[in-house]
Amino acid sequence: MTELAQLIQTASYGEVQETLQFFLEECSLDQAPSHEEINQWRDMLTARGGKFQTLAQQCQQYLNELA
Repeated sequence: MTELAQLIQTASYGEVQETLQFFLEECSLDQAPSHEEINQWRDMLTARGGKFQTLAQQCQQYLNELA
């Protein structure tokens, strides 16, 4: 598991939210995550449940916009 995936599975909501914001909205194209990575993040966040569902939805929205 990558460090980023581990962060998404274990970090606080605020840390995960800030990290996702960077990778989904701010980073350069050469730093952008692959569709596969975003799918994995979405699934991890869905599994965490609760307020992480909102972050999972952001991942899905990002994927929808790329399609």
